[in-house]
Amino acid sequence: MKKIYLEFLRGISTVFILGWHMAFLAPTGHPTHLTAYWGTDALIMFFMLSGLVINLSESKKPKPRREFIKNRFIRIYPQFLAGMLLAFVALYVTNTAFPSIKDTIGNFFMVSTMNDYMGYVVTSIQSNLPVWSLSFEVGFYVLFAFTIGRHQKKALFYWFMLSLVAIPLYFLKIERDALTHVIAVFAFSSVWLVGYYIYQYRSYFYAEKYTVLFSLGILPLISRMQFSANFYDPLKYFIFSIFCIPFFRYCLQLPPSGKKIKMIYVIIPHTIFVIIALTVRYMPLKNAIVYSTFPYLYMGVGYIIDLLKIKDELINFISKSGAIMGKYSYSLYISHYTILFIFSKLIHNVLLYALASLPIILVIAYGLESWLQPVVMSYFRKSKQQDTEVKPKADMAAKQQDAQLLPHQAPSVRLTGS
Repeated sequence: MKKIYLEFLRGISTVFILGWHMAFLAPTGHPTHLTAYWGTDALIMFFMLSGLVINLSESKKPKPRREFIKNRFIRIYPQFLAGMLLAFVALYVTNTAFPSIKDTIGNFFMVSTMNDYMGYVVTSIQSNLPVWSLSFEVGFYVLFAFTIGRHQKKALFYWFMLSLVAIPLYFLKIERDALTHVIAVFAFSSVWLVGYYIYQYRSYFYAEKYTVLFSLGILPLISRMQFSANFYDPLKYFIFSIFCIPFFRYCLQLPPSGKKIKMIYVIIPHTIFVIIALTVRYMPLKNAIVYSTFPYLYMGVGYIIDLLKIKDELINFISKSGAIMGKYSYSLYISHYTILFIFSKLIHNVLLYALASLPIILVIAYGLESWLQPVVMSYFRKSKQQDTEVKPKADMAAKQQDAQLLPHQAPSVRLTGS
């Protein structure tokens, strides 16, 4: 049975990313200072969720390295390929310049990153920029595959240590090259591994609802901190992931076990963050004050839910909507930007742009997940079944051949023995 809170989180994260990109590509401009953080925060949560779900899946049904990679490939690449082909159609329709051969190959091999912020190996295709995050996601899967084996626990620990070392290296390495891409993958994998370890050590700690809401309210303040000029800051998002721990543990829907995360554990760092935001002034004072109140605001929402006794209705909504949004989250992610890109070029009215884009995005997402993916899965299942049938036949043929040879070999064996 799937965790309904995790499915809902997967889906709502994609919706936030969709909302950010819709604002980003809006024909009349976009409020990036407001919405950019929504999309990035959702993406970081997506990375954490990926690490957690991989551990959950592998704990229930461990797979050898080859099978793990194959399963990840089947799940990700067919829809990615469809999204990339759609992106090239978008370039043609909007009369936008096609990428170079090098960039095209790099995009299809999933090693692209955004030109403005990264651009390490090749630049992500303009009509489907979100594919940059998949180069990181695939990097995490490859690193995880290398840990599979007898000493996985130790290998994961070493990987985590390397990911922490990679964070300062990320700031020191200013060149844009393949090595910097590898460093960046390691640095951001710290977030993925926090998600992995949340599930690994889920029975060692827990948090109650109001502590969870308070820690969740700290996140917007953390995501707006500025340790460097780089918008995508692995140090900031590693701290962000640490304060996500109570929330993700709560989303696992498991009974309390281990040490309780007390409210004071999150109140003290929140106070420090507020002081920094008010004194360093890396954002407007009004914004700093508003974001500082979020933990208490979230707790207030939780109190109102209890007061109105609507918890069961809310859980029912999360369960039903999460089942749908979670299922189509990846197909929505891989296709939405391309459709927005097309209509942002063709339509100059914001409302019409949104109304035209959304239905097509939903139809394509549905088609990728409900039509394309089942066909792909069916093909690989048939291929696996054929391989399974061929092997016994080959073994049987070999045994029959051995049996035919034995009578002729028997005299020579006796002669040698004499």
